[in-house]
Amino acid sequence: MQELSRLSNGDWFLLAALSIGAVICLLASLRMFHRARLIEDMPTSKIRSCPQGYVELHGTAKWMDGPEIRAPLSGQPCVWYAFVVEEYVRHSKQKWRSIESGVSDELFLLEDDTGTCLIDPDGANVTPSSSNTWYGSKRLTPATHTSPLNVLGGAIFQSGKKYRYTEQRLDQYELLYAIGEYSSLGTGEESNLDDAVKIYLRELKRDKEKLAVYDVNLDGQIDLQEWEQARLDAKNTVIEQRLANPLPKRMHVLRKPQTKKYQPFLLSSKSELHMTRKNRIISAALATLFVILTASTFLKLFGNI
Repeated sequence: MQELSRLSNGDWFLLAALSIGAVICLLASLRMFHRARLIEDMPTSKIRSCPQGYVELHGTAKWMDGPEIRAPLSGQPCVWYAFVVEEYVRHSKQKWRSIESGVSDELFLLEDDTGTCLIDPDGANVTPSSSNTWYGSKRLTPATHTSPLNVLGGAIFQSGKKYRYTEQRLDQYELLYAIGEYSSLGTGEESNLDDAVKIYLRELKRDKEKLAVYDVNLDGQIDLQEWEQARLDAKNTVIEQRLANPLPKRMHVLRKPQTKKYQPFLLSSKSELHMTRKNRIISAALATLFVILTASTFLKLFGNI
């Protein structure tokens, strides 16, 4: 105990940091290992005979009927996108500061040789089919739709502000590997009302003209009160449609599991084998880092005793 008391505050802080880092690495390693085993062990289901619940699907990514989905910075067609706009800030240390970002939540289809399934990408862990980074001296906005080829090689060291653009996409007609919660809609008048309203609102967000009707204060944005009115109208519209029309064709949806947090929601353009190898490599790297941090903790502790 006397030897431990000789440790300085700085030594205790370092020991605490090493211990916390080791625990984080261990938990993350176990999580990646669990994910790799899950991908290996999960049987692939066919959409036509797919059971309700947590499943694995293989198919082709496609648009739904209606407006095309395009990546907001490049304007490239896709089924999913994520983007980040960063500004170069010159202080004592050079760094990039994020000034705008976004992730697609628009629905798209996964099609196999037995049928089609809606994909709700909200909350998914996505492995994209393409990822591009480019630079420019002008700030682009998500409405600009400027191709990366038009701004590649933008002079980073010219005078004025400098920007970096990063965009990831899942392209249409790509082979898609997906794990998530599978459920079927259209099985009853009162069942799945919330899901139907959610889909209606997603389509409303894609129709800028209809959405603008709810901008009561004309500020160019839909605030919480205005969105609540849109949600109420959507629910009424869905109910009216169900009363006026027969039940729609049975529709299947794959989305993020709603209850079990340890079940990941994965969308990937890479193969099952690639995903398994990737997660095992990450798990092994984190496990190695855990051993290094644990050993460093003991060496620091007993080296001072």
